[in-house]
Amino acid sequence: MTESKPRDVQIVPIATNTKGFRARSWSRLRFEIEYALCRGTTSNSYLIEGDQTALIDPPGEGFTSIYLQALEGTINFSKLDYVILGHFSPNRVPTLKAILELAPQITFVCSVLGANNLRAAFVDQDIKVLVMRGKEILDLGKGHVLKFLPIPSPRWPEALCTYDPQTQILYTDKLFGVHICGDDVFDDHSQAFQEDQRYYFNCLMAPHATHVEAALEKISDLQVRMYGVAHGPFIRSGLIELTQAYSQWSRAQKDREISVSLLYASAYGNTATLAQAMALGLTKGGVAVQSINCEFATPEEIHSTIEQTDGLIIGTPTIGGHAPTPIHTALGIVLATGDNSKLAGVFGSYGWSGEALDLVEGKLRDAGYRFGFETLKVKFKPDEVTLKLCEEIGTDFAQSLKKAKKVRVPQQVATSVEQAVGRIIGSVCVVAAKQGEVSTGMLGSWVSQATFNPPGITVAIAKERAVESLMYPGGKFVLNILPEGVHVDYMKHFRKNFAPGEDRFANFPTLDAENGCAVLTDAAAYLECSVSQRLECGDHWVVYATVDNGKLLKPDVMTAINHRKTGTHY
Repeated sequence: MTESKPRDVQIVPIATNTKGFRARSWSRLRFEIEYALCRGTTSNSYLIEGDQTALIDPPGEGFTSIYLQALEGTINFSKLDYVILGHFSPNRVPTLKAILELAPQITFVCSVLGANNLRAAFVDQDIKVLVMRGKEILDLGKGHVLKFLPIPSPRWPEALCTYDPQTQILYTDKLFGVHICGDDVFDDHSQAFQEDQRYYFNCLMAPHATHVEAALEKISDLQVRMYGVAHGPFIRSGLIELTQAYSQWSRAQKDREISVSLLYASAYGNTATLAQAMALGLTKGGVAVQSINCEFATPEEIHSTIEQTDGLIIGTPTIGGHAPTPIHTALGIVLATGDNSKLAGVFGSYGWSGEALDLVEGKLRDAGYRFGFETLKVKFKPDEVTLKLCEEIGTDFAQSLKKAKKVRVPQQVATSVEQAVGRIIGSVCVVAAKQGEVSTGMLGSWVSQATFNPPGITVAIAKERAVESLMYPGGKFVLNILPEGVHVDYMKHFRKNFAPGEDRFANFPTLDAENGCAVLTDAAAYLECSVSQRLECGDHWVVYATVDNGKLLKPDVMTAINHRKTGTHY
């Protein structure tokens, strides 16, 4: 993807003796599900200059050169004392090594697991590391007496928050972030990216809601006026509201009736990336996700989680033709529970072979487990299409669990209110959306004109629909309006269950619209649309889109209408 602007580093004073460094990427940083909205990102770091100087969370190697240039114009490297790491990422190592060359006197400050990772990354160097377990402080002078709060989670077991009581800034690392790039330093216009914050939460935080609640509890007694987040604008105006939202979203995840154990290990981060996409799909599908990084979980934690959940999915890499030891341990615990009534699934990334995936699948199959999807084998790093496939697999798995657990009740006569709502008539349409190489579609009958100038429409989309994740502001789609007669075949087709990644349009003749989405040649008319806004409404999203282009293809036909008997289903 081509950059709309070159990457840069924005330096801003944010408090006494404190500067923020916003390394900005105006387009999608990586092909990971958390960046799928393609609104860019900032990788934020911070500089505190007391009698001693500390640098918090330098960015990854994509910013190394321009970040060092920004630092050189701001500080004397010979006077840099500490580099504090909220989490460890191999992507950061080139930047850390470059800083260490310029400032060999520095001491790294991190959690216990962060220290282990650092020493492994700098195996040939005798680096200085100060480990923070939660009770220690770091006095930089001038009132900056830093406190540290470990907030481990399956995705970031080494995570560490830093609190400066002098400025009342809590450096939250991954908590409360958002992947969006712009000129706004602070969240004073947070209404513009509230949906992005929710999407970020669903991608990264929802799979370990219990750990998020524990982190919120740890920070609850601190006097905080600003969150120094790892990504996006610094949080000050909406601090209370966002904190409350995280609490509500986490509770909502935990309170879901059906849950899935997502067990994984990851050698190079690829299987973890797949797990993230799988977790997002499960969350969209309406089930709770108990994410377990088997490299850091205890056998007791794995056993307890498996016993409490309704389904299980295992993700494994292949190392030397085998599954890593943590996966063998987790698999043994799964088999020892003896509950093969749970729906299961297996996925993973591999380099030259995929024996570990075959091993895990075979052991589960021999034990009598049913599978919710065919084992997903991904060679090397997953691309955008594969991540979307993972998301759809997760959603489909969730729907299968919900159907299996659903209590059958006798068909009831619709109430007069339900019958009345069912008389709201909607045109039968097919929504076709595309983003990059990912495309999908759905049947839409809850469509309405919304504005004259500019011409605009609203579309209601159920939260578990595959197309939903492509319908964020800036997304493109085509609304195909069907005529009477041919619409019956389309309704039958789009009401069936699709396999994850299945081409929704394979059986129908199509053309490409100017925005790249599919136009059905059977349509009476079509509209090319750009998503402008979204509103969360119960079990649906209501999307408002402006019409960019369109054409009446068959002026002499009647538009097909969906007549419903009740307002409780389509």
